[in-house]
Amino acid sequence: MRNPARALSIIIFSGVIFSSLASLAELSKKPTVSVAKSESSLPMWQPAIGKGLADMMITELTKLPNLQVLESVALDDLREERALGEKGEVSEAESVKKGNWKGADYTFKTTVTRFGSKDSSYGGGGFRLPVPGGFGGFKVNNHEHEVQIDWRIIDNSTRTVLKSDRAVGMEKGGGFSFAGFGDSGFSNNREFMDSALGKATMKAIAQIVDQLKAWEAPAKSGRDEAAAGQLAEVAKKDASALAEKRRVKGEVLLVEDGKIVVSLGTQNGMQKGDKVKIYKAVEKKNKAGKVIATEYQMISEVELNKVQKDRSWAPYSGNPAIEEGWPAAHASVEIDDLN
Repeated sequence: MRNPARALSIIIFSGVIFSSLASLAELSKKPTVSVAKSESSLPMWQPAIGKGLADMMITELTKLPNLQVLESVALDDLREERALGEKGEVSEAESVKKGNWKGADYTFKTTVTRFGSKDSSYGGGGFRLPVPGGFGGFKVNNHEHEVQIDWRIIDNSTRTVLKSDRAVGMEKGGGFSFAGFGDSGFSNNREFMDSALGKATMKAIAQIVDQLKAWEAPAKSGRDEAAAGQLAEVAKKDASALAEKRRVKGEVLLVEDGKIVVSLGTQNGMQKGDKVKIYKAVEKKNKAGKVIATEYQMISEVELNKVQKDRSWAPYSGNPAIEEGWPAAHASVEIDDLN
């Protein structure tokens, strides 16, 4: 006798496994995002600031469970690693292959509209930068610091802006000197992170992250929709080609006890499980005995259980009787439309 408790435990265990696999499938569907370097039209803006802010955004967005962030700032470093294999300095088995990068569904873009102090900084609305030489002499003192970031998420396939907003971070305290940092960035610099300007930056970024936590990406990105459309088009063309191949009139080649053989095979688009109709040709003659037309009387429909290139087999009980030489055609085809 079967053990009911054991059977129940197997069912529950199977359900848990199925649920886990479904969860893994959902994780694999997370939308992919590329983070662009931050830009600004502020006076004396330096690329190092844009790269530094992008690094900070990548660090924070990677923590979100609803997004998969792709590397976008260190692409040159990744290309150098791949080049080691292309130059033969890394074995073929361990080398990084070209063409394996993932494509991003969306781009996360930020534009900085304020960055610094109201008394000594660069930015609009009363901001001023008294340093003629640019980045090396820029220093913010102990005042109120403000960072304002406009951000948006763009569908890479359609260029549609899916979400946009503005984040503002403000902090009072000591400033930060960029002197000596040049193009080296500042996102990992402890002095910057401890400064009022750094804290204001993190406040603005935290606002962005909080909004993106609740953001639900579309069920399909533009890239997914385009890929699905391409697959559908290919499937449509394949179906059309298959239907055209099936537009051929065959005949019964052999009738034996329990089976028949027809002259339709894979070259005619036939597959195991396809239905084929068997007809009896009835000639229509005039009074002079001349054949005026041929009508086809459907006798039976059989299901193919073995298919070769130029012929197929189907089980048949022999009732009603079928004769060799009778016409046959795929069940989806109107035999009257065939030559």
